[in-house]
Amino acid sequence: MSKTVKVRIMGTDTVREVSFEEAEEILEKTYNDPVGGLVVDAGTGEVIWRLGTETDEIIVVEQMIGGG
Repeated sequence: MSKTVKVRIMGTDTVREVSFEEAEEILEKTYNDPVGGLVVDAGTGEVIWRLGTETDEIIVVEQMIGGG
C-alpha cells in the first residue's frame, strides 16, 4: 500500500488525502506559483521544501498579494 498524505489549505476547510506523489506535486506547484506560497509539515510546524518519508500531513499557506 502506498503512503498517503493529508493536505490542508490554510484559511479554508479543505482537507484532502492524496498519494505521496500527488503531495510532492502540490508542494512543487506551490513553490513554482508566481504569487508564491509556503508548505508546512503539520507534524513539526516547520516550512519544508521536500517531503520526508515521515511527513503525514502538510499545510499549504497561499500568499495573498496586498497593497495600499
